[in-house]
Amino acid sequence: MYYPDIMVNEKHANPLLRPAREAGWPVESAVRSIAGSIVLVGLGLSLLDTRWLWLVAFVGANLLQSGLTGWCLMSNLIAGITRKRAA
Repeated sequence: MYYPDIMVNEKHANPLLRPAREAGWPVESAVRSIAGSIVLVGLGLSLLDTRWLWLVAFVGANLLQSGLTGWCLMSNLIAGITRKRAA
């Protein structure tokens, strides 16, 4: 496959194997990191009280919605915050 707008270095010759942050997707990388952290924390807290599983379900539903619609509130918030810092 040919990807003219992606710079390929020797370490990651296949652009599909590059980390999202290196591929120019810092917001998407941050969203996945935050979502994964919330899921793990929610699962840990569910050992204390099973109502924390609602948090895990909420994050999962938002990830599904984001995948289906292409719109993600968390990515918009992160993009807005990073723009304010850069200005």
